[in-house]
Amino acid sequence: MKILITGVYGIVGSELLKELEENHEILGIGKREKYDSCSHYIQCDLSNAEELEKIFSQNRDIEAIVHCAALAHNKGNDLSYNKFEEVNYGGTVNLVDLSNKYLNLKKFIFLSTISVYGEELNKTVYLEDDKCNPKSPYAVTKRMAEEYIQESLKADYSILRLCPVYTKEFTLNIDRRTKVKNMYYMVSGGKFKLSLCNVKNIRILTKVLLENLNVGKCQVYNVSDSKVYTYKDIIDVVAKGTAINVPKIFLKTLFIANKFIKSQFIHENTIKLMSDNIYSSEKANSLVGLKYRITDVD
Repeated sequence: MKILITGVYGIVGSELLKELEENHEILGIGKREKYDSCSHYIQCDLSNAEELEKIFSQNRDIEAIVHCAALAHNKGNDLSYNKFEEVNYGGTVNLVDLSNKYLNLKKFIFLSTISVYGEELNKTVYLEDDKCNPKSPYAVTKRMAEEYIQESLKADYSILRLCPVYTKEFTLNIDRRTKVKNMYYMVSGGKFKLSLCNVKNIRILTKVLLENLNVGKCQVYNVSDSKVYTYKDIIDVVAKGTAINVPKIFLKTLFIANKFIKSQFIHENTIKLMSDNIYSSEKANSLVGLKYRITDVD
């Protein structure tokens, strides 16, 4: 199968390249001028429809697309809403419209985010059928992209809502929940729970969806490790159990004060740290066991 991977040099895209290149022909695209790890790589800005149309018109034998490219919370100098919309929504619109025009596509896999659900202080478990209430520009534009795929794509699709992703080399999503500068911390003894996603689980699920095309047609999946962690579980691994304990009342006071400050960052992160945030991957587990955990990063 000839597979187009967008954002092929990113954290997830590069891992999917490793997973799929042995048995499939991979065409990788991204903004970088070169990416030597992908034998068939083309520089392309997804928000430029003309650039992308040239690629599609010359590669009409593409059978599947894995759309990893995105502007995330911490990437780039311009983090205005318009930039998020241009990249996350506009790029997806171009992919959908041009694949409808040029390709006989068998599968479109879109890497989305659990951020599309929004953050709620009194909600602990999120399922795929739950109402989405995105708040940040990143989450809003990812949800817009999901909806465009669902409404406009002529081919079969799978939308993967990824929990915070980590690898051995990429621990940012763990560090930002457990670390300030070089000090580890946890709230209320680390009793609150959260879902994380070892990139290996994305690899095995994506492979199954691409190689078993009759499975999971036009579905949305939360993707997380099968284990739900407490913050204490995480601290035991990354900090050998040593961390400063932060009373919940401190974060609750900050959360209340934010009604006047109105910071989206404070709103999101106080909720994440002083409540359970569990994104059930049972639906994905019905297709394939998402077995990898935070201890399986080698």
